[in-house]
Amino acid sequence: MKVPAKLRPFFDLPLTHNIFEGGRGGGKTRTVGALIVEVMRKAPLNVICGREIQKSLKESSFAILVKEIERNGYSSEFQIKESDSTIISAAGGRAVFTGLQQHTVDSIKSYEGFHWAWIEEAQSISKNSLDVLIPTLRTDGWFKVEIGGKEFQFPLRMFMYTMNPYTWDDPINLVLPESREDTRRIKINYYDNPWFPEALEKERLEAKQVMSTDEYLRIWEGIPYDNAEDAVLSRAQVQAAMGRTVSPDGGMVVGADIARFGTDRTVFIKREGMQVKDIKILNGKDTQEVARQLKDFAQGGRIVVDDTGVGGGVTDKLRDLGAQVSPVNFGSAAMDKKKYPDVISEMWFNLADHIHDIGLIPNNELLEEVSSRHFKYTADERRKVESKEEYKKRTGKKSPDLADALILAFYQPRTIGTPSANVRAVAGI
Repeated sequence: MKVPAKLRPFFDLPLTHNIFEGGRGGGKTRTVGALIVEVMRKAPLNVICGREIQKSLKESSFAILVKEIERNGYSSEFQIKESDSTIISAAGGRAVFTGLQQHTVDSIKSYEGFHWAWIEEAQSISKNSLDVLIPTLRTDGWFKVEIGGKEFQFPLRMFMYTMNPYTWDDPINLVLPESREDTRRIKINYYDNPWFPEALEKERLEAKQVMSTDEYLRIWEGIPYDNAEDAVLSRAQVQAAMGRTVSPDGGMVVGADIARFGTDRTVFIKREGMQVKDIKILNGKDTQEVARQLKDFAQGGRIVVDDTGVGGGVTDKLRDLGAQVSPVNFGSAAMDKKKYPDVISEMWFNLADHIHDIGLIPNNELLEEVSSRHFKYTADERRKVESKEEYKKRTGKKSPDLADALILAFYQPRTIGTPSANVRAVAGI
């Protein structure tokens, strides 16, 4: 079977919950369907193929599995029972197709002997359906199976979710956030699929011409709709910055968000003047190595570093190395206390104040993080940006490390004066 490179981490080490998300044409649905067929050929694997509402087989993944069976010439190895909504393999495997909304805790018990579950259109799955389904599969252990001459190892209890996110608060994001150790999310889009068909590319290009920006990004790039009224920066503003190239005149500045927990990343973002030039991501490096790489990345420019927690060790090492370093503690008070209750809010609105003069590198992950941070007004009418913990709980995402590095790169004490003077100050001129 053909597998896009973006999905290989799943095959190398599948977890209990595996979420494949993205827009149309990424190959996620076909890959999961092909995997189920290949494994059922070799092992007595029982699979629930479900979605929130299924009024008929036409609204299920039944046709996907049948097509894979016929495409590969496996028809003699499977019994396709449309009347029973089941597919049975000669090896003793069984796939059933059902709508989860119709099930209760008692009715779902008939599937207790099943091993895997594939939830299609998982952005529409309800929290109740997830709460009913997840405890139903109980078989522990692992098994090995050969596919295409290579041996793979899979858990006997496994969930696969294919989805094109609708909003940040889709129930699946709240039930299965990225912070769970048993959950992996892989984002895959049409540009990650080497077999993306020409006919679909034509359809995509036509859609880009007629759809609104938000609609196109959700359907084709898997970026959820968001409530722009609550966002510090709108998606349109960030996209415009990503399509803009501005003069690099001015100082070199690097914003550095330092990893605080095992799942966090250390991110460096470099700008020249108001133009972002480069992004670097590190995983699993100690503070000494982070500091050395950060100094090299800055090329003699000023470094604005998140000094919170372990970031303090990076700051100390940078000073030892003779780097220009400006530490910022995310937990400190704002400079303009009349407008903002904390420095993180001040940094975000500093970026918003200058977004129309900034040039950004096109990067979908950065686009998502920067355009999805929410704020609210305090009782004394100050603007307060949600905390990282609130952001992660609301979106189900990991720490917004790229966005934090970006706000650091553009943050420094304000210069009182004309708007153009403020721009020159931020640019380091």
